[in-house]
Amino acid sequence: MQGPINDSEIEAEFTLEAPVRCPQCSESIEELQVVRILRTKVNFVSSLPRRGQVMICPKCRAIVTGSLGGLI
Repeated sequence: MQGPINDSEIEAEFTLEAPVRCPQCSESIEELQVVRILRTKVNFVSSLPRRGQVMICPKCRAIVTGSLGGLI
């Protein structure tokens, strides 16, 4: 397991329309950062995607629940 992520691993930043409170650190945040996740091991044939993203709090770097949507 690696240590905490560094700024070069941040894939994107999204500005929120209104400030929210991080559920982990309770700080007010106005943006979220996105980090890529990669499936590295599975013991069965999987239809799950090989890549994905998680959103994190820019202050404490905890994973924040939410969704990234787009048009296909």
